[in-house]
Amino acid sequence: MKHYSMYEILNALKAQENMPYSLYADAKKRVLDTVTGSPSYAWFLPAFQKHVETYAVMPIEAPSYQALADWKRRGQRGNYDRTMYALRTRLNRMWMAVLADVPGAKPLLEDILYAFLNLDSWSLSAHHFDNVLEDHWDIPMEPLDGTGRIRGMGRSRHQCLDLCSCSAAAILSEMTQTLEGIVDDNLLRWARQECFERVLKPFMSLAPFPHFEINPNNWSGVCMGSIGIAAIYLITNPDTLAPVLMRVLEGMQVHENGYNEDGASPEGFGYWQYGFEYTLMFADLLKMRTGGRIDLLKDEKLRRVAGFGTDCCFGPSIKLPFGDCNWRGVLDEAVRRYVGSMGVSVCPEGDTEKSFNSCWEHGNLMLRYLVWTMQPEQKALAYPRSAVYPKSELFMGFYRTPGDELYLVAKGGNNGESHNHNDVGTFVIIRGDRMAVADTAGGAYCKDYFSEKRYTYFATRSGGHNFPIVDGVEQEGHGRCRCKRFEVTQGESADEVFMDLTGTLKADALTSFTRKIRAERSSGEVCVTDTFELARAASVRDRLIVPGLPEKAEGGLMLPGGVKLMYDESALSRELAHVDQKLEGSDIYTLDLIPKCESAGTYVITMRFTAE
Repeated sequence: MKHYSMYEILNALKAQENMPYSLYADAKKRVLDTVTGSPSYAWFLPAFQKHVETYAVMPIEAPSYQALADWKRRGQRGNYDRTMYALRTRLNRMWMAVLADVPGAKPLLEDILYAFLNLDSWSLSAHHFDNVLEDHWDIPMEPLDGTGRIRGMGRSRHQCLDLCSCSAAAILSEMTQTLEGIVDDNLLRWARQECFERVLKPFMSLAPFPHFEINPNNWSGVCMGSIGIAAIYLITNPDTLAPVLMRVLEGMQVHENGYNEDGASPEGFGYWQYGFEYTLMFADLLKMRTGGRIDLLKDEKLRRVAGFGTDCCFGPSIKLPFGDCNWRGVLDEAVRRYVGSMGVSVCPEGDTEKSFNSCWEHGNLMLRYLVWTMQPEQKALAYPRSAVYPKSELFMGFYRTPGDELYLVAKGGNNGESHNHNDVGTFVIIRGDRMAVADTAGGAYCKDYFSEKRYTYFATRSGGHNFPIVDGVEQEGHGRCRCKRFEVTQGESADEVFMDLTGTLKADALTSFTRKIRAERSSGEVCVTDTFELARAASVRDRLIVPGLPEKAEGGLMLPGGVKLMYDESALSRELAHVDQKLEGSDIYTLDLIPKCESAGTYVITMRFTAE
């Protein structure tokens, strides 16, 4: 990302007149044009009329202290966070309903906005106490103007800056802009003041850096992008805004550094989307605010990052299933359209209604569904398609024919990644819209899950992935556990992935371990060959994770989705164990292939998967 000096930022801001008052000043007209004129949004008005009818008789529930205390007492965050997200969903929906002139929406919006502004905090329970900014400087400057937009700094107030509070400021700052003259001015002015006091003021103070400002993960994208959006809307004086944006841009550089040079996110699809959508919205708004003089999306690495999301899509609904991300997800249509308009190759249009409803807590993105009217200029020539991310040591292969797809996903990497699972060297096989050889994806977020107990959970330990266990030893959770060599060879008839995984298992008997995967392009046959060098006799379990009970078939086992597993039954026994958790309603099983004879030397286990 290009570095912009204070001089460049200030001049770019001063060159644009009547800012930020003109940003999305026509939002209401654009929204009405979309929901009344676009066939893709024929569902919108009936659905939002139902939301209005529901909220008209549903009391507004604020998070309770007992729900908050659950985090400190029991390490549970569900009750508090669910209530907070329900408030945000209600707020965002009523914002859209008012812009779309849905009858009865305005008083409901004013009531939910009033309740939201009265909350003691906008943060989530896990962050409520831990990230409060302490003892920051109060630097008096100019007062607020008559609309509540910020001229300077004002009084100090301790607040927590986290994903939820920062994005709330982005929502409210844009909401007040688009509802000017529609909703009561007192509420709009109060909302702007709260955004300043709770988020912008602590950020603009001389407090220590918030952790998201220096850690390259999804937090830096969401928080810095949100602060940048709020600042652009609420700070009218370029001399005050320029240093804030300079700090935001430094933070966005940190976020970009969290992606590998090839554009892939080590955190997986869900966190890629979460961080990138705020990067995209901030970059677009900054471009508008500066009349195109600062355009972050010209950056080549960010363009590679933008294309990563398309490559993560398998079948109708499966997404890259590694780390703490869910393996069912929706690629936001607003993001897809914008990325396509950048000239980046994108996948075909998805279900707009489902996609819109999936961004329930992201009001800024909801608005962009309705005001971003660009259409993709460049679709993938062949979709689905195979993709290699060499720096990330990630391969996503597509086989057979459209309509009967089979996908292979293989990763090398290391165990020091953000939201890491101990999954170096794992692979996944997908047929159509079902996993045959699965990844369990993220576990339930609680205090222990993000503590030293993290790798005691099945979802995070290597024993919960498609990877061997030798003498009872599994992978360790640190960056030194890594793939030593990752090579992909793509040919006309087949692809091959080779991984040298020596050292990933600290078993004394194991001196070398390599994994070779070959996938046939037309038949979709996948052959996995694991080669072990053993200094002495040792127990080996080559483990597969299967979502559903395998059925006995001639020469092997039938896995979910119509994928058959074949192996040498004369040399290998199998052990099937039920895991006490489910994957989309299906029971999870570990399927271990175990050599019948333990001996020193070279041992090879071959697993052949065919689409039946």
